[in-house]
Amino acid sequence: MLIGLTGTGGGVLLTPLLMVLTPYPAVTLIGTDIVNGAFTKLLGVFEHRRLGQVRWRLATFLIVGTAPGTVGGIVLLGFLKSKLPGSELDHFLRLALGSTLFFVAILLPFFRRGKARPHGTWVDAPTGSVRLKLIAAGALVGFLVALTSIGSGSLLMIFLLLLTPYPLGELVGTDLLYGLATMALAGTMHVWMGHFDGGLFLRVLAGSLPGVVLGSRLTRIIPERYFSWLFTILYFSLGARLILG
Repeated sequence: MLIGLTGTGGGVLLTPLLMVLTPYPAVTLIGTDIVNGAFTKLLGVFEHRRLGQVRWRLATFLIVGTAPGTVGGIVLLGFLKSKLPGSELDHFLRLALGSTLFFVAILLPFFRRGKARPHGTWVDAPTGSVRLKLIAAGALVGFLVALTSIGSGSLLMIFLLLLTPYPLGELVGTDLLYGLATMALAGTMHVWMGHFDGGLFLRVLAGSLPGVVLGSRLTRIIPERYFSWLFTILYFSLGARLILG
């Protein structure tokens, strides 16, 4: 529901929760959550497209950057997997997830409440410098998604609120389209590397699909500002739980 409502809530909440509540290895949870995220975001894109809330041109610049960023994250994860024992890799990924959650928790209320919205006029054909910033943002977020499953919603939304003046509903729809492309690529590579559990995937997907439909429709009803501080508290708490063990 949070994915459909705000574009965030999948990797940034689901992966840490699964790490706390289940005995699966971190790398398996990350891969399975990414595959689940691809299916969830696909349904979210359909819902937001029906509502006219997808900026296709904006998403194009973000997706251009996601391929090299995502591949870079997978390469780094494969390198770490070959160099670190399973317990050390699990510890490293937990620290990476916890640190990312802290970062998002600190920035989220300011950016999502509109306190850092850009000045000036935005057009559908952004300038060269803005295009490069969007591509760089797509690459950075793709790297983090591949490595930790976090970022396709939470971190990208911060960049979108900083770089563009579009209404929140349109940013959520565009964010979901970018997340679909990123997670489809990252999920395919994780499955290929064996970081996937089919039973866990089906159980999580059974809750995700109806939730994202409900959340997408609530974007027209509930003001997003009411959720910013709730997300911050959740991210901070989960980050602390992962880092402190």
